[in-house]
Amino acid sequence: MSRTAAAFTYRLAFRPLDERMASAELARTVHRALLALSGPPHGVAIVSLQRPPREDGAGLYMEAVTTGPERWYLKADDYLLSEGLRGELQP
Repeated sequence: MSRTAAAFTYRLAFRPLDERMASAELARTVHRALLALSGPPHGVAIVSLQRPPREDGAGLYMEAVTTGPERWYLKADDYLLSEGLRGELQP
């Protein structure tokens, strides 16, 4: 009998490391990165992506609701950084 790992739902804001990144480029990069994380070992699934990206006092960001293993976003931090993104857990 196989056990399926519990899925946790997270609301995250993805911000570009390069403040010159355009809104459309941020949207493509976030979508591509999350799709790449859908396979093993991360197993992330996109529930929703907020489009277009928004801007606040800290700059441009794109919000996503995802499911995956517990704290997957911490384990994927190096990958996200390599894609030019920083993920922030939202309340």
